[in-house]
Amino acid sequence: MYKSKEIKFIFTLMREQLNAVAPKIEPLFVAFKEGFSKDSNSLNALSAEDISNLIKAFTLYQMLLNIIDEKYHLSTMREDRIQTTLTELKAQNYDASDLQEVLKKMRFYPVFTAHPTESLRRTFLESYHEMSDDLEALFKFGDLKAKEHLKYRLNLLWHSHIVRSEKIGVLFELDNLLYFMESSILQSAINTLREIQNALEILGDKKILKKSPIRLGSWIGGDRDGNPYVTNAVMLEVMKRQHETIIHQYLKRIDKLGRELSIAQDCIAPSEALRDSLEAEKEHLNALTKKAFLQEPFRAKLSCMRQKLQNRILALNLPQSALSENKPYMYVNSKEFIKDIDMLIDSLDARSSLYLKELKNLALLAGFHLMQLDFRQHRDVFWNALAEIFSHLGYVQGDLLLLPESERTKILNAALDAPLLDLNLLYGKLSAQTQETLLAFVHFKWAKDRISDDIIDSCIISMCQSANDLLCVLWFAKQSGLWRKGKRTRISISPLFETIGDLEFAPKILRELCANPHYSEYLQSRKNYQEIMIGYSDSSKDGGIFTSNYALRKAIENLMVLEDELGIKFRLFHGRGGSVSRGGGALEDALLSSPIKSVAGFLKTTEQGEVISAKYLSPKKAESSFNSALATLLKKSVYDRYGKQCDKESFDFDKILQSVSAESYKAYRKLVYESEGFIEYFKQATPIYFIQQLNIGSRPSKRKDTQNVEDLRAIPWVFAWTQNRSIIPAWYGLGSGLEEAFKASGDRELFRRCYKEDLFFKTTIDNISQAFLKVDLDIARRYNAFVENGELRERIWSLIEAEYHRTLEWLLYVRNEEHLLASEKLVQESIFLRKPFLTSLSFFQLYLMRAYKEAQYKEQKERIAKQIVTTIVGIAQGIRNTG
Repeated sequence: MYKSKEIKFIFTLMREQLNAVAPKIEPLFVAFKEGFSKDSNSLNALSAEDISNLIKAFTLYQMLLNIIDEKYHLSTMREDRIQTTLTELKAQNYDASDLQEVLKKMRFYPVFTAHPTESLRRTFLESYHEMSDDLEALFKFGDLKAKEHLKYRLNLLWHSHIVRSEKIGVLFELDNLLYFMESSILQSAINTLREIQNALEILGDKKILKKSPIRLGSWIGGDRDGNPYVTNAVMLEVMKRQHETIIHQYLKRIDKLGRELSIAQDCIAPSEALRDSLEAEKEHLNALTKKAFLQEPFRAKLSCMRQKLQNRILALNLPQSALSENKPYMYVNSKEFIKDIDMLIDSLDARSSLYLKELKNLALLAGFHLMQLDFRQHRDVFWNALAEIFSHLGYVQGDLLLLPESERTKILNAALDAPLLDLNLLYGKLSAQTQETLLAFVHFKWAKDRISDDIIDSCIISMCQSANDLLCVLWFAKQSGLWRKGKRTRISISPLFETIGDLEFAPKILRELCANPHYSEYLQSRKNYQEIMIGYSDSSKDGGIFTSNYALRKAIENLMVLEDELGIKFRLFHGRGGSVSRGGGALEDALLSSPIKSVAGFLKTTEQGEVISAKYLSPKKAESSFNSALATLLKKSVYDRYGKQCDKESFDFDKILQSVSAESYKAYRKLVYESEGFIEYFKQATPIYFIQQLNIGSRPSKRKDTQNVEDLRAIPWVFAWTQNRSIIPAWYGLGSGLEEAFKASGDRELFRRCYKEDLFFKTTIDNISQAFLKVDLDIARRYNAFVENGELRERIWSLIEAEYHRTLEWLLYVRNEEHLLASEKLVQESIFLRKPFLTSLSFFQLYLMRAYKEAQYKEQKERIAKQIVTTIVGIAQGIRNTG
């Protein structure tokens, strides 16, 4: 067994911990590792304290297993992936000058969201980080201090609550993300920029980077869709904190450089530009620095830079009039800061300027904004506000929302033709919600003017359904000064297409927009770039996993054709979740299997919930993630731009894929949307009620109490099915799709051939297989028993059970395996390794859910509910997915 030494060690470590704090359950912990006894009497004999202790022991052990898994995975990854990819591409006869051109222009844009799928508290995440370092020091260097520190952290976690007792707020979510930024993401991104620079030098370009190939984005404080706690005040506070955080990072590095760069001018003469700069700024130096000014010019310049940065923070809250009158001594923008860094670099040799170059890379990466915020809101909120304003202004008599789309278009065009409004005339005359929406755009502009033009850019329209949705937002952009005819626009208006129907309808919307004179002018001011966000979660909930993947692929292919027709360039923003059910899986496989020309040097994608800790918690993980993403982006971008020269003629499998998608869709819809009582089944056969009590995000866990699948949020939908171990969003419908497509084609071997030759089909099947192996039908059957209506219970379960066996048979056939994932031993073993403890946690959850139903009074129910939510976190750790 791989990693056997480490696994044996952590098991022994847990036993030692239990012997110290809960000796009664240590023999049970050992017994459960060998396999869970399904006799419920064995649980009845345990006290509530014993059950809680076992749940915590299983959860902590799964956490330690995850650390070892990740460390092993990192050890197998090459550190020089960007250079290796360049070598591979050169071997495929791509010219160095062309590779250089792609490398310089490509952009990777990870957008960190606050979607509530990270089940671990920050306390546990920080400990996870430290324990990972401890295990490395112990096994690599035999560091006994690391072993003691590991025991110390484990002991502290034992005496801590696994689940938060309080609801977290938006600013708390921001603090969590800033922890990731400061502890790992920023430094890892800078290191990756250095790798890009080295790669360019090898290709013959000796120039220092002028733009960062990585851009950091965030939804925390900007994502309002369904989150009433994200207000204008919160959005402004988030942007200010981001600004202060990055300025403090610069100050910390400048202070260190100030201590180090004691270079005397008679040893290294400063450039004329640096001397002139110091002469112009010497009045801002204090007496001591002035004295050193003639002797140590580099320290003197750094002192000036420090003051200008510090004054930015102080000036942020001053009124505009005070800034105009006094012109404070500060940087107006990050370009001025970078210019000063370059001035120092130009006066120094390569070795002496090493960390100044690192500071420059940080400034290229993060500017004065740190992360670019996206503003997301549901289309209905924009329309409700516009309807009230237009009624007040007399653009419409009656209700704008009752008018047909063609009439709305006429009114919007007239309003966009009209002169600018004095927004002050509207204040106090609108409802609170409408005023909040209008002011959001005003604050949008204030932040771009005062903090950084890069602090916020995209305005994403959730559930976009018509061209008018974008014209509606364009009107708000015009009134706030974000868009002016004939001038560079300062806002990206981005539709979000989420359901399968929306994805199919997207080209019609975009054609209408390009034909609209106002929107056409807007596009010209964006250099004819149009950002489009594609949602993976709702399309999967809408039509099942395979149909979702296929529909997304076809939608992207159609958009690529539409680009040429309309003469504009689409920038696709992929709204992926962590689980396979929500577009998760290896980013590298997804990129390489995406349609031709759909990447072309640009990748913007969400990083959600547990994915953030999985990819960016430690510096090594973060750097590996950045390197891997950029190496794959480079390869795909070269293929998109110049064609994949190593490709051979291959069979067109689209007809068979279309058939699988159509039949898969029918099977999925039959279960989820056409089975009477399905929502009732879902609520009773999964722990969704208890999931909604988890304090893992600021956003409410549900839109409203509903009997419609459409109104359920995608995250708790996936989370609930994952907990009951059926995980149906990740596979249901695939077996029927393959079976029916086979009946139509009559060629079973064709599906194996498709798997071997079609990268999209292979990637989709592989992702589904990894999720499918985590399904435990025996446990899912026990959750099924909670459904009170016997007829409903048996009817739904018979569909799930039959589809499970059908899907398993086809996955084994297509992948040509006797046992699922037999060809991926490490993945298979990793899943099986967790199974005994996962099974135990599931049986504890089942036992506690039954106890909750039988509880006689409120206090008793509350105590049991707290235990249940801890099992949810434990299972999430074992399966390594939530939503």
